[in-house]
Amino acid sequence: MEHSESVPRYLAGKGVEIGAFKTPIPGIEPVYVDRFEEYAGEPTLADYYGDACDLPFYDSSVQYVATSHVLEHVANPLAAISEWFRVIKHGGHIYMVVPDRRKTFDHPRPLTDVEHMLSDYRDGVSQSDGAHVDDFVYGIDWNMYSPSTDSSQKESTRDELAARYHLAVNAGLEINIHFHTFESFSAVALIHAGNRESLWKGRIEVVEVVEEFPGSTPNGFLIVGRVFKNIRSRCLSLLSPKGLRKNARKLEVTKLGARVLSHK
Repeated sequence: MEHSESVPRYLAGKGVEIGAFKTPIPGIEPVYVDRFEEYAGEPTLADYYGDACDLPFYDSSVQYVATSHVLEHVANPLAAISEWFRVIKHGGHIYMVVPDRRKTFDHPRPLTDVEHMLSDYRDGVSQSDGAHVDDFVYGIDWNMYSPSTDSSQKESTRDELAARYHLAVNAGLEINIHFHTFESFSAVALIHAGNRESLWKGRIEVVEVVEEFPGSTPNGFLIVGRVFKNIRSRCLSLLSPKGLRKNARKLEVTKLGARVLSHK
């Protein structure tokens, strides 16, 4: 299956895509949100600044939140899903493509336990958490992660990367790693755990799971969840503002081609 088959079923109306970088999900015209102005020296597609755990929208403002290869970069996945639930309207969708650890450079790493991610939520873990630095740097398949690294330099390169991440964490800076690993059943279990623990004001029903997605790059899986908000949330949403928050930070391009921040 490809996005062209699944997108028309779930991603109609006004929505948001998080972390699209240069490869947005095809077939949609969302508001693009990213916490990076640029990545790997290249500008992102972001229209507005925002984090997976802190989106620049009022409650119940969008029909969908779409992500592709984002959840693994989030230190606190349940906080992210809770935030997506908040901004989505009743009946809207979470549409997320997640890499299957068995088919990426994460394959030597163990599968992250759902209880661990629940603990991260309860502890309020942030993107500057260093608990998984060594697990990531020393656990991944380095030949897949950095095939150009000479074998004689592999260990020293790992050590240097780990040191840089730890320095960043000690300085209180955010880091960008694969904090957690997933397979489709564990991602579904994560959503069920959030429902069970009442981490959002209603529930998320998993309506579709597709393995080896998209078919053209079958190293991940698709999970689609439908958002059902409780009666209180639905009533409050009738009275609350909608759309982008007043303090949303827009990414604009100047006449000189520079990218600058401005308030909406």
